[in-house]
Amino acid sequence: MHDIMPYLALLVVILTGVGIVKKLQVNILLLFAGIALNLIAILGGVTDLMPKGAHGTGFIGFDLVGLLSALSRHQAATTGFIILVAGGFAAYMDQIGATDKLVAVCLKPLQRLRNPYLIMGAVFILGNFLGLVVTSAAGMAMLLAVSVYQLLIGIGISGVAAAAVIGSVLVISYAPSSAIAVLSAHTAGVDPMTYLIQYQLPVAIPAILVTAVVHVIVQNYLDKRDKATGSLLSIDPKVVEEKTRRAANLPGYYALLPLVPLVLLFIFNKMVYKTVVLDVAIAMFIGWVFGILVDLLHRRNLQACFQDGFAMFKGMGHMMQSVVGLIFVAALFADGLKNAGLVGLMIDAAKSAGFGMMGTGLVLSAVIGIVTVLTGSGVASFTGLVPIAPTVAAGFGGDPTVLAMMLQLASEFLRPVSPVAGVIIIVAGF
Repeated sequence: MHDIMPYLALLVVILTGVGIVKKLQVNILLLFAGIALNLIAILGGVTDLMPKGAHGTGFIGFDLVGLLSALSRHQAATTGFIILVAGGFAAYMDQIGATDKLVAVCLKPLQRLRNPYLIMGAVFILGNFLGLVVTSAAGMAMLLAVSVYQLLIGIGISGVAAAAVIGSVLVISYAPSSAIAVLSAHTAGVDPMTYLIQYQLPVAIPAILVTAVVHVIVQNYLDKRDKATGSLLSIDPKVVEEKTRRAANLPGYYALLPLVPLVLLFIFNKMVYKTVVLDVAIAMFIGWVFGILVDLLHRRNLQACFQDGFAMFKGMGHMMQSVVGLIFVAALFADGLKNAGLVGLMIDAAKSAGFGMMGTGLVLSAVIGIVTVLTGSGVASFTGLVPIAPTVAAGFGGDPTVLAMMLQLASEFLRPVSPVAGVIIIVAGF
């Protein structure tokens, strides 16, 4: 039984992938896949499932669920909590219109550019800058669609070219605001700000600039081709005006509110201001409280400001439902992969094939990329595989942060290629 354990585990992984493609509820799918993997480990002779520092129940059958409890407690106290707070802060900034104001302020310099396709490329770069604050690809698409889509159409860009740019903007989500980036950083064992500055930005900056240039060249060519063949769609855009109007009625300093946690984290970290160090959650809470005070001074309506302030907790609840719960069961799934011996088998096979850590990372990235294209979301496949990054990296003596970021990029860069991705459905509608 011990020898066939990894192959039975591989069968479970394949069936899990089929379930994801068939759009079964991912959290419950990963729950039972994780239980199945750990049950295979028990049948193969594993007698202790519990992670280091956690105590078993005394009965291995109960430990199947006890493992989920132990992993969830750990995640809730670390990565999960940061994700909850970041999601709540983003929801509050959206509730008071501060995010919309930030977008509106950033758009003004773009209108000074004369070449329409250069403006389009600048919009792509702007969107990625805003990705430090707006972490949802679909949310970013809605913000840009209601703010710059009409501008791009008005200066001569086709609707499909504008949609292509808007739909592909957030191909990298940044720590410390993004749940996926924070999960990647903590899995690799690094601080989110260190992950952003030392790992993400050196990759993101050249990638974004090159992609912007390619957009300018390709969309210009395709527009000319479609005009010549008469196949260019004539679009009468219906622009959602509510967010734009709300932003116009807010004072300019509201645009700074979403940036408060980022400014604090860039100053008070181990690399800059070593005597005072803030973590992500504290910075987000400070930004939230500061935002309520600023909003109260501006609106002078205690009841309305307090009601909007409660959006923080609503946002945290949404993140618990959409992301953090998924991380709990993904941790169980990943532990099952290790306990059943599949990770060890994969490392041994990669070493035998001469892949090395980078080759193995590319294989894992390809799996995530395929699932992302088929399902429109890389979250399930990413959260299911990223917890094994430290084990895989250790097997090759490599840096787990590099491997974790490879998997993150695979889950995000291929999202705009999927016709069923929420962000693509949104921009296609426009």
